[in-house]
Amino acid sequence: MTLPVIGLDAIARVATPDVVFGAVRDALIAHAEGRTSVPAPMVLEFPDHAGDCHVKAGYVDGSPYFVVKIASTFASVNNGLMLVVDATTGAPAAVLADEGMLTAWRTAAAGALITDAMTPADVDEVAVLGTGEQARLQVQWLRELRPLRKVRVWGRRPEAVESLCAAFVADGLDAQPDALGGTACVIATTAAREPLPAELFRSAIHVTGVGTDMPGKGELPVEVFAGALVATDDHAQCLDHGDFGNAVRAGVVTDDVDLAVGAVLRDGVDRTRRSVADLTGIGAADAAVAAAVLEQLVR
Repeated sequence: MTLPVIGLDAIARVATPDVVFGAVRDALIAHAEGRTSVPAPMVLEFPDHAGDCHVKAGYVDGSPYFVVKIASTFASVNNGLMLVVDATTGAPAAVLADEGMLTAWRTAAAGALITDAMTPADVDEVAVLGTGEQARLQVQWLRELRPLRKVRVWGRRPEAVESLCAAFVADGLDAQPDALGGTACVIATTAAREPLPAELFRSAIHVTGVGTDMPGKGELPVEVFAGALVATDDHAQCLDHGDFGNAVRAGVVTDDVDLAVGAVLRDGVDRTRRSVADLTGIGAADAAVAAAVLEQLVR
């Protein structure tokens, strides 16, 4: 039997926001309830080529499949694939040659879900920190959940900031390169290894960080965690190599103050409290999205 290899065009036709949001939300809630199997991720670094590769696996109880994922970024170009395996026989079912896009979309969906869940309902302006693909996707996917009026953009390269602002304007948003002015909602998407400027967060009621996904990274100033309601997608991962762990090691917060992102999505929180969400990406979300996509494709 030949193993099906499904390309990005076919994947994109069925991986609608509804499919991805539903799969990611269900996976995060299942993870919070202990209904997943998620081994520790593996990271390979290739500094000579400005690259890294993440290998993650996951399973959500009751799913027909488990998934092993490879996602790489070399010189800011994403790539990757997902191997979908029958969870009853161990036989490979398909390769989703998604070029890294399912990882990008599940990251955007997870960020949008928790940002919407923890940010006051009347907030229609956000600041996005970073100018890469994930910065654009976080805003696009958040707009699927709530109306946005204005986006403030911050980045280290002025030309990249201007380009991202132009893309947002083309999408009908008021976008300005003035994130230092402060906003109530801040979404950090950088690969920073040193904390971003503290003034970017001075007006924030809610902060979502998605860029710190491996040891050595750290984009959020540890002070933003002080006194905040903290949510993590995986307690152990975020403690090991997330911004939450950086704040714990700095003595700003204790290691038991965080709520599970899935519990927040299930139960809700007081959105008037200042809050921080730390997302490191979990294999269960990859598994859920890949399974949902394959099920759509084989209908």
